[in-house]
Amino acid sequence: MKKSVYTIGSLIILLICAFVFVLLPALTGISSKQEKLPAFGKYNGKEIKYEQGTDLYNFVSYYGQMVQSQNQNQQIDTSSYYYIFNYSFNSTVLKMSYADAVDKSGYIVPNESINRSMAAYFTDETGKYSSKIYKQTPESTIIRMRKDAEGNLTSARYSDDNFGSNTDTLGTEQLFGIKESDAELDFLTSCNTNKRGFDMVVFNTNDYPTEEILKFANKNTQKFVKYDLSVITTEDESKAKTVIKRLNNNEITFAEAVSEYSTKNFSNTEGKITGSYQYQVENILDNKEDISVIAALSSDSPSSIIKTTTGYSIFKKDSNSVNPDFDNETVINDVTTYINNYEMSVIEDYFVAKATDFTTLAINSNFDSDCSKLSYDKITIEPTPLNYGNVSAFKTLSTNVYGLDTNETFLKTAYSLNKGDISKPIVVNKNIVVVQYTTEDNSISEEPVAFTSLSSYDENAAQNFIMDNPKLENNLSEVFFNNFVD
Repeated sequence: MKKSVYTIGSLIILLICAFVFVLLPALTGISSKQEKLPAFGKYNGKEIKYEQGTDLYNFVSYYGQMVQSQNQNQQIDTSSYYYIFNYSFNSTVLKMSYADAVDKSGYIVPNESINRSMAAYFTDETGKYSSKIYKQTPESTIIRMRKDAEGNLTSARYSDDNFGSNTDTLGTEQLFGIKESDAELDFLTSCNTNKRGFDMVVFNTNDYPTEEILKFANKNTQKFVKYDLSVITTEDESKAKTVIKRLNNNEITFAEAVSEYSTKNFSNTEGKITGSYQYQVENILDNKEDISVIAALSSDSPSSIIKTTTGYSIFKKDSNSVNPDFDNETVINDVTTYINNYEMSVIEDYFVAKATDFTTLAINSNFDSDCSKLSYDKITIEPTPLNYGNVSAFKTLSTNVYGLDTNETFLKTAYSLNKGDISKPIVVNKNIVVVQYTTEDNSISEEPVAFTSLSSYDENAAQNFIMDNPKLENNLSEVFFNNFVD
């Protein structure tokens, strides 16, 4: 299951048709630590509780049965249970929010609507309403069902009025929901007509050559000197002074001081520093120049107090430092990791230079032939309108370059080119791209544009707003993991 929230309108309909008041059978696989659970949160001051008859309980029952039906022969794990509760909590909040909005309008659900929604529960084997079944149903159950149906229909009124309903139609037209004008539809259609096609060359920074890594390593050897150090770290300087005094007076060993005083922010439980390359040691120092103090230590002698990023530290050299061996594959991998984490601009600069050389060459000759000459893979992008975020209502930009559709620099550059022009290199996440504007297409597609999907964007926006609303207190994770997971 995804973490998003289902369409509230469809959920209301499903829940009206699924009055289930039993715990998930599969929940016996998780032990509850207490019989009465705390509230999972609050919305507008109202507690969201997991108790029989509550919306959260009903949603969990529905989602749980749905997950069980999809995984009949598989054991549902804790992650699935959490998603069930997450879905249910979100759906409960949406229902509460929508119901509040409808209540403020003064709308009252007609009895006829409640009766129609409940009729399905009292049908015989032929599908016809049975007064006998109705009379055999306990009055308390009917009262509960009417109350729940009224609440569900109240929330559905808000959802239907704003986002439409697939069940309430006149022919192919929805009876509810915000309607589109002809002018709006014409405008949306025009957004799908001005399409541009491109050729593109991609330089992936993951292809940074080993020889370049070695060049960097040999120019920055000192960064990869490996130290063998132990460290004691305290939160305040006064405690560090107490430690250094006791060490110098031989009242305590370094190992004992680690156990008694150290927060172990930069070490394992024995006090051995966890990041031993010089750049890693420098990164924990408040003043990187203090690395010279550590480098000059004699074996087994504690350093003076050195301010570090989370407090005050005392270092001890356990053995001599070791210069890097760049013939060692592990060391080269560590250098590669360092460059990617701390010097990404070095990699980008390398590929931007290659991309610039290609651009200069292609401007003076031919994009296609230069790709072949240099053995670069050319990517062809079919004519596509300017579509930030690949909105599904319009034709989408399709490539294997992640983030191209949301990279503003790429979109502005590509859609501002004159036909035949070639761009300068553009950085897109871990790629550097060069693009040429090749084709244009202003025709209207014969396929109908999926404008009906636009209502889902409105609904998602409403859901995101409500789930970020300061009226909401969300304790889902805390309550779930404290009470349902051993």
